[in-house]
Amino acid sequence: MSSLTENRLNEVVDPAVLTTALTALNDFMAALPEGALNDDQRRRYTGMDVDNRVFVETVVNVLRGSGASVLPTTFQLTTLQNDYDLFEQLQMVSERTKALQRKLDDLSRIAAHEAYTYSLAIYTIYEAMSKAGSEDARAGYEQMRERFTRTGGSRPTDGEDTTT
Repeated sequence: MSSLTENRLNEVVDPAVLTTALTALNDFMAALPEGALNDDQRRRYTGMDVDNRVFVETVVNVLRGSGASVLPTTFQLTTLQNDYDLFEQLQMVSERTKALQRKLDDLSRIAAHEAYTYSLAIYTIYEAMSKAGSEDARAGYEQMRERFTRTGGSRPTDGEDTTT
């Protein structure tokens, strides 16, 4: 916030909307099949790039044709089709959640920046008033000053990133 008059957000999410979204996310998570990977499996398991996707689609088409007469009965088209369909469904959701995550990250950064910058401006006023002898400002200034004394740091300059 380069200017105290600039505030891009100045709003909150309606609590009912937030509750609805969180409930829907929880319901969706609960509806997903069980499955988790350990770090070794995350490294070893094959992903689905374009070539692998084309190959899987080719195998599905082949199975639809001659699969029943060539393969043992333990190889079922529905098993492969279910895995591939689940992959496609998850990709669709993943694309939306990536866009959502980007928006959440951006809005979080804007809100954090505005809240912190606004707080710095208030701190500066309290600091000046306290140094000028205002007893009303002194107690508040002392409370706020702890942010900078306990870390040994100073206030950031405008535009300085304060996150790690």
